[in-house]
Amino acid sequence: MARGKLFQNVKYYGTYQLLYVVLVVVLTSVGAFFHFLLDHEIGIVEAWLHNNNWEILILSKLLSLYLINRWFKVRLYQLKPVRELLAENVRWPEPRALVCAAFMAVSYLYLGAVVFSAQNVGYWYHHVASFLGLFLYFGTEFVLIAYLDDVLNQKGQPPQLWLTVCYTGLFAAAFRVSVPDYYRLLPYVIFCFSTLMYMSGKSFKSWSNVLCFLLVFVAPMGAVFGLDPVWGDDFSPFRIRKPLNLAFLCTIWVISFLYYKYRDQVLQSIRKLSR
Repeated sequence: MARGKLFQNVKYYGTYQLLYVVLVVVLTSVGAFFHFLLDHEIGIVEAWLHNNNWEILILSKLLSLYLINRWFKVRLYQLKPVRELLAENVRWPEPRALVCAAFMAVSYLYLGAVVFSAQNVGYWYHHVASFLGLFLYFGTEFVLIAYLDDVLNQKGQPPQLWLTVCYTGLFAAAFRVSVPDYYRLLPYVIFCFSTLMYMSGKSFKSWSNVLCFLLVFVAPMGAVFGLDPVWGDDFSPFRIRKPLNLAFLCTIWVISFLYYKYRDQVLQSIRKLSR
């Protein structure tokens, strides 16, 4: 039973990622085709694709989510509107989620030796596009996961650990296929997504913690400080001078994980001892 549920969830999530990749290829090809019709040089086409990459990725995400949504409705499943999902799943974030997000941001900025890039200050549109792009790119995933949980898991939950592993693997594979890893940020992207999956809690529906982590850490670090997996620090007003290796990612993740998981137990023990 549990294996069947796991396979169903992974099958639909994999289909969503496949649709997303196909749509990225189609939209990119259409854009390049019209540029070539206008006899634009290859450099102009490459610059257009680079500058509009976030728009292509987010449009592909939203269209793939829409297609999955329509498929479920054709199968006569009752799906909640996104507004209703937000009303059910968004509350004030837990303090530990805010602390973890702030700790990760401060750790990156302090140990990464941030420097100011004066020439990028005027790219305000790219700053906004990067912020919204990162927010929507990760946030859309949890809308789909909520739909999958509501539709497929009404009579039982598959193992959450295996779901997390499968979802993270499929997400990383789709990202790697659709976004060239010029800036070597794939480990960072996996780190962000796996952290969001863990913070989302049971059935991946603690959206308050997800939104907190996206708004405090993921989106600002990409838009302002150059940890943008699509544009890198090409347009960000600040950049991190020292490269962030995998060991650093693992270290701050473990520290944050231990705090997030055991904070309440430690505080309870301290209160008992103080009585």
